[in-house]
Amino acid sequence: MVEWRPLIVSIFFAVAIYLIQLLLAAQNDSYLAVLLGAVAVGYMIDGTIKDGVIHGAILGLILGLIVIVVLIIQIAGYGLLSALGGSILQSVLLLVVVQIVIGLIGGVLGALFNSESLVSVEAEK
Repeated sequence: MVEWRPLIVSIFFAVAIYLIQLLLAAQNDSYLAVLLGAVAVGYMIDGTIKDGVIHGAILGLILGLIVIVVLIIQIAGYGLLSALGGSILQSVLLLVVVQIVIGLIGGVLGALFNSESLVSVEAEK
């Protein structure tokens, strides 16, 4: 089952990282934002690795869609939207797949970090 509260918090965290990176570096690269957001959601859900994978994939999909909207706005600002229509679609599909895979990896890492921290807390008791 999807836990929406940690997912929404992680989405806002990832979007903030993405926007800061977009403003500072002036390049549209969201991979770090997806990875850190997915690790955060995987850590916060207190679930299994499967739960981390599911939540990370959802985060990757949502952030991928946000990045696509930003890319389309940027390309439309340049006036190149009609000329690059076919290549934009291909790039968009590839971007979404890459975002989801990075989200899966981050969700697994977050779930593993959480399980390791819980093991160390239980060992101290």
